[in-house]
Amino acid sequence: MTSRILILLAAILLAGCQSAKEISGLGPEAKTRIGQLQYSYSSHSIVGDIILRSLQAGDYDLYFSKGGVQVLEFQTRGSHMAATGLLVKNGWSGQTDEAPGPLKPWATLREVLPYFDSNVPSAERPRRWSASFERKGGVLLRADVQFAGKKSMAFSFGQ
Repeated sequence: MTSRILILLAAILLAGCQSAKEISGLGPEAKTRIGQLQYSYSSHSIVGDIILRSLQAGDYDLYFSKGGVQVLEFQTRGSHMAATGLLVKNGWSGQTDEAPGPLKPWATLREVLPYFDSNVPSAERPRRWSASFERKGGVLLRADVQFAGKKSMAFSFGQ
């Protein structure tokens, strides 16, 4: 009897947990970049490995980890996004324009990604973000993105 009560309590607790809704994959036309990311916010900075798959329109999947631990897994499809990992505790999914404060730079990154494949040295959307890009032979090596609110992402990709 006691074990049944414990199982029932565990089921109730788990049912109340918020979880992020999984979004379908991008498909074979997505461009994959593997490298390092330094994410800075407030007085904190996290450096880790990144796998970034993106489409020209800005939809993307991002996997950010440090020492094999998932820091953030993030997906956008149109105006919908989903995030899980240490940076979002219980996960979050919803409309990109409704992203909570800590996820706003990740939602805004969708606007910057199309410039990763262009040949411009920099781009910006005043009061939202500014970015600079370093390329060699047309291949993106580095992207530095500054967001409103003193948050930044510095991407480094291998050739």
